[in-house]
Amino acid sequence: MKSPTETAPASPNRESALATEHRSITLKDAYKFFVPLMFMAELMFISHAAVAAFLARMSNPEPILAAYSIAFYMHSTLGSPMWALQLIFLSFIKDRASVFHLARFSVLVLASIGWIWIVICFTPAGEWLIQSLFGASAEVSESAKLCMFLSLLGMPIFVVRAFCYCLMMQNRRTMLVTYGTMVRLGSLVGILALCTAAPEHAAVGVLALTGCIFFEMLYAVYMARPFWRVLPRKIEDLPSYRKLWRFSWPIMVMQTTETGVAFTTNFFLGRLLQPELAIAAFGVLDSLIRVLLSPLRNLTQTCQALAKRAEDQVVLLWFATQVGLVFMAAMLLFFIPAVREIALQTVMGLTNDMTAYVAPAMWLTAALAGCMAAATVSRGLLIVRQRTGALAVASGARLASVILVGVAALATGAQNGAIIGLVALTAAFGTEALVLGGQLLILRRNR
Repeated sequence: MKSPTETAPASPNRESALATEHRSITLKDAYKFFVPLMFMAELMFISHAAVAAFLARMSNPEPILAAYSIAFYMHSTLGSPMWALQLIFLSFIKDRASVFHLARFSVLVLASIGWIWIVICFTPAGEWLIQSLFGASAEVSESAKLCMFLSLLGMPIFVVRAFCYCLMMQNRRTMLVTYGTMVRLGSLVGILALCTAAPEHAAVGVLALTGCIFFEMLYAVYMARPFWRVLPRKIEDLPSYRKLWRFSWPIMVMQTTETGVAFTTNFFLGRLLQPELAIAAFGVLDSLIRVLLSPLRNLTQTCQALAKRAEDQVVLLWFATQVGLVFMAAMLLFFIPAVREIALQTVMGLTNDMTAYVAPAMWLTAALAGCMAAATVSRGLLIVRQRTGALAVASGARLASVILVGVAALATGAQNGAIIGLVALTAAFGTEALVLGGQLLILRRNR
């Protein structure tokens, strides 16, 4: 009888994957892995924009959009530890036993933050918090709390999808991940078409988004079956929960500060002479930048999946440099007035006055792209080495840099919220790149 720790028979696909793992990667491997994820990131943002556009077409869109936006913002912030799970899974999935072990760990993570959701959704403290932070009315606050509760129920869907996508990434089949995002977008269109007869409520947007992610999860489960079948039952001892927490909490802090940077920036913009204009301008610019530069975040997963030896890391650094230069060159196109007008007026729908206010900040986007590429590739290389403590230090440093930018702006009397906001974002990623890059140099010297 076979031992429970005995590996499953190797299939041709498994043998091919193992042969790939045992050779050094090339630039072609890196591009083949990264490019599909780049399209995946863009499609994901389109799905969020589609939900907002659907809600905006309701008869009374302002309170509905306000409730949905509040719920989405708090969901993104409180759920940051859950979003970090995909990076954690990618590092620790080795066999079937590790999958079940990580599933139990994800339940612990959800329990550790889920009680905050419950307090906000079902106690007066949540209503006070929403109304104090966002100035929402009682009606909008109640709607936002319902949306948050519905989003909490969708967390298990995300966890299952994350497991499946990690199996695909480990086998370097990232095009399947992109196809999954296309399934998500297509199912969202169908769900929204059915929701035209639904009651006008912000919860419709949350249910539609959760529904399309559910269909994406079904696709992911189906496509991940071949990779699961060839996964060994157990090939090594499982990491203790203490080790998982020690590895994971800096990544969770890093994910949380992603939202904290924008929140802190808006705090300072709200103290300018024209706070509404400053916050609105930065909000528009931040949304545009997220769409254009979000693919750079996938450099982290690329490093995690491909960096198996020292020479792989050298290739990935050169690859990240090339990708960063490409995105920087793309951002330099905003120096052309016609391109700026198309982006700000045609795409974002800004008026001439708002365009003139935001346009000078567009000149800084190339620097932001370079800093973002350096920071995200450094994250991946440190996660591969399981030196995640530096991520927490960098997260604190990036928030400190945003605070310094905000204080300097108030002290010098700067008033353009778009420029201040973009300087803050660039400083955040630049500071993170310096801290993490310094840690990588120290590790290389010690080795």
